[in-house]
Amino acid sequence: MPRWIAFVVGLVAATVLMLHVRRYPVLTYDDAFISLRYAQRLLDGHGLTWTEGPPVEGYSNLLWVLGCALLAAAGVDLLEAPVVLGISSAIATIASLIYAFPPRTWVESVPAFTGAMFIALAGPIGLWAVAGLEGCLVAALLAWSFVLLRPLLDGKTDDWKSVLAPSIPLALLCLSRPDAPLFIVIICAFLLLRSRSLQAAARAVALGLLPGLVTLAQVVFRLAYYGDWLPNTARAKVAFTAARLESGTQCVASAGLSSYALWVPALFALYVAWRDPSRRPRILLGLTLVAGWTSYTATVACQPYGFRMLIPSYVLLAFVVAEALDWVQAHGRAAQTGAWLLSVTLLSAFGWAQQAEKNIVLAREQRPPVTELAATIGNTLREAFGDRDPLLAVDAAGAIPFYSGLRSIDMLGLNDAHIARHRSESFGQGIQGHELGDGAYVLSREPDIIVANRLGSGRLAFVGGREIETDPRFDQDYRRVLMHGDHPVPTDFYAFCRLEGRIGIERSDESVRIPGYLFADGKGTRAQTDGTKPLGARFERFSEATLEGVELPAGTWRFTPVGDGAFELSARPLSTGARPVRLREDAVLVLAESSVLDVTVTASPPALLVEVFAERVAN
Repeated sequence: MPRWIAFVVGLVAATVLMLHVRRYPVLTYDDAFISLRYAQRLLDGHGLTWTEGPPVEGYSNLLWVLGCALLAAAGVDLLEAPVVLGISSAIATIASLIYAFPPRTWVESVPAFTGAMFIALAGPIGLWAVAGLEGCLVAALLAWSFVLLRPLLDGKTDDWKSVLAPSIPLALLCLSRPDAPLFIVIICAFLLLRSRSLQAAARAVALGLLPGLVTLAQVVFRLAYYGDWLPNTARAKVAFTAARLESGTQCVASAGLSSYALWVPALFALYVAWRDPSRRPRILLGLTLVAGWTSYTATVACQPYGFRMLIPSYVLLAFVVAEALDWVQAHGRAAQTGAWLLSVTLLSAFGWAQQAEKNIVLAREQRPPVTELAATIGNTLREAFGDRDPLLAVDAAGAIPFYSGLRSIDMLGLNDAHIARHRSESFGQGIQGHELGDGAYVLSREPDIIVANRLGSGRLAFVGGREIETDPRFDQDYRRVLMHGDHPVPTDFYAFCRLEGRIGIERSDESVRIPGYLFADGKGTRAQTDGTKPLGARFERFSEATLEGVELPAGTWRFTPVGDGAFELSARPLSTGARPVRLREDAVLVLAESSVLDVTVTASPPALLVEVFAERVAN
């Protein structure tokens, strides 16, 4: 009978979780695609790398990357792997609470039911079960570690297996996040302080041995493979400043306001710990871990979107509340009834507050998600230029590089070792992960395409973008192009494209090919394709489209527009200050010396300009 009760409780909580999860679009967080790009390149035989060149550790969730890659290797679509792993981890977290508080009767199932339902209703867990990063995996590993620690905490066993059992999920936890060793330090210190014998102290130290060895092994791997002892993400994000502490405290406070129905009863557990010595170690360790992790998060890493970094605190508080309810229900039938009434009240308040939290609402209601729009940008760039192997520079290093499959530069430094070390004196005062940049370095790499901000804005953004805009090479070498893509959702975006190079003007001794898309300046034209022709400039109204700064050597040149529609061409040599020369079918342009031209194309819709072909007919 108790097993059936546990099964039903788990089924109810898992059903609520799935209904909750369905409210969120999947893979909504751009950084999730950084992990997926590492997984994809690992599967393709390129190792744990984000792009070609020296490898950089731009992830902070090794086990998650490997888990996604393993699922994909087993036949799961790579884009579905994070969802499968996230939901499975959330269900495993629910299972841990039911295992820790096995219901003996229906009436006595309130601790298991309440703890499991807190997990199922928690906004961060519902969101991150499908948003694409490791939050729920961390939750599951921490939850099962906490469950398997109970024999050690209760002092009911001298078996060394009781040390090995929790050390395995704790070791895996250290592979899930580079900051997870904080949990191990707190747990081992707690056990050491409670130890009353050398054997108990030895078990406390031994508990941290396997997680410590795993952490050390990852550091050795990091040094050997990436040439650094810290993840590159830490160099690009972590700063201990008053500004970070202030924003982190505000983030924690915001999460606290929407989860009062969880942490307020957790405070009651302190009274339970005072009254019941047998429960005291479990409650005090749980609250100590909550305090330690929440303080760390407030200092270093709290981001309001979905409160991913606070998921461990939600899980531990659910255990503490379940422990308190287990104590309450042990005091007779009336107490059991009161526990159920309290449980229903708390869960109702918690569920409502979670769904009303503005940062959860933002993730739930943003349709289409930013990552779907970014997917269109990536797909468009891949279809247009993938066969030419261009170099792409981006601010958003997730979905656009992932879907494009192009060699890339991360202009914010998460996946670039040089930029991550290029800190200014004001580092730590701005938005975490968006403070770095080195415009001169990016331009020295000569990227063929630059996509600014999250979705290809018309102005370059952040530190590196502002530096690029003031660099004379940018005005000379790049042109802003308005592009359009349709898959998976229709999207217009700007890209800054290099005039010369892999996707730019093609030259030979006697001819010059100017790609039509370079004329798509957004003033009546945009770059797109009809599916049968290369990317070109689509004229959406009668307009003139001018491409400035086209260099031609001396000679007599005949210009021919290539595409669908009627076009008129004109060119104006800038060096002579001459008036524009209309280039009709038989007209030629005579250049006595090498010149820089402004080339203008005039057309009416629905003309599509694929290229302008210039042929030298005489020297």
